[in-house]
Amino acid sequence: MSLNPGLVLSPSASLREALEAITKNGRQAVFVADDGGRLVGLVTDGDVRRGLLRGVSLDAGVTDVMNRRPVAGPADLSGDEAIPFMQQRAIRHLPLIDRERRLVDVLFLDELLRPSALPNAAVIMAGGFGRRLGALTRDTPKPLLKVGTYGGRSGRPLLEIMVERLRDAGFRHLCLVVNYMGTMIEAHFGNGTSLGVSIEYMYDDDGQPRGTAGKLADFRGHVDQSFLVMNGDILTKCDFRAMLEFHERHTAAITVGMVPYTVDVPFGVLEIDGERLIGMREKQAPVMINAGIYVLHPWVLEHVRRWEEPRLDMPGLIERMMMPEQNDLAGVVAQPSKVVAFPIREYWLDVGRPDDLEKADRDVAEGLLE
Repeated sequence: MSLNPGLVLSPSASLREALEAITKNGRQAVFVADDGGRLVGLVTDGDVRRGLLRGVSLDAGVTDVMNRRPVAGPADLSGDEAIPFMQQRAIRHLPLIDRERRLVDVLFLDELLRPSALPNAAVIMAGGFGRRLGALTRDTPKPLLKVGTYGGRSGRPLLEIMVERLRDAGFRHLCLVVNYMGTMIEAHFGNGTSLGVSIEYMYDDDGQPRGTAGKLADFRGHVDQSFLVMNGDILTKCDFRAMLEFHERHTAAITVGMVPYTVDVPFGVLEIDGERLIGMREKQAPVMINAGIYVLHPWVLEHVRRWEEPRLDMPGLIERMMMPEQNDLAGVVAQPSKVVAFPIREYWLDVGRPDDLEKADRDVAEGLLE
């Protein structure tokens, strides 16, 4: 990785500036270098927290909390050499310095261990109006609402967190389908290079929104691999790579992510056979619900194009694909037609209502998405 200016501070910087830099660069650390570019220290988010706990003011100098002797590697150290070096020392950030101790690069263990890039694209549906969140989305699109602000932290947009998770799973090409305040979303993410991905935009604002599935018809001819589709208001630690492998293993047309959900029934649930009572269940009934995360075979796009409905959402597409008669597309043979369900056992949250946003805010601040 090339050295990012947001990773380096002057020794004259304050602890407040260090905290702001750590929040913005998303690396949980910032390096301190003198006017000659020589490495003089390292400050991690843990250093900041420990300093604050012992009463150091945010206006104090960054040198009051920094590690003055951080582990460093030579400028020509390769990534393959750096991995065991960092693992043995249990460090996540490794500055590379030349013979004059000038900081020339920084290696991050999570990047070095990141899975290889996938050929598959990921489509994020980020065009919703977020009406259930009321005034919160009056001036900000829901995907850009910040979470992780609990406890006075700066937080980050929820969609930014998911873009990073997709990147870490190996997805490098993303398409954001936007509508409401789409230009604001595009201005925030740009072409994606700052996050290590390539991002394209597709606007669903041509008169009447076409729905979460209807807009997919525009991808016909542009994808030749199964691709991921997910809603833009979801926070999850779903193993996207495992979901993709599950889809391929079952040669499915559509794979639907599912998560367990407990329905609170205010009465005892009776099980009957005719007039005979055969059992009673607890008031809480667990069910499996649609997680808003899917993998689609490119062939499905032929169906979306053929139906040419003014609006088609993903549940409607799934229901149609489950009908045997819909899978007989003229001129196409030996194509996948199954719709299968993939269990998501990891953290998952649909940020749709104000209380969901509050939970997301706290969960991210407490590190549940890390």
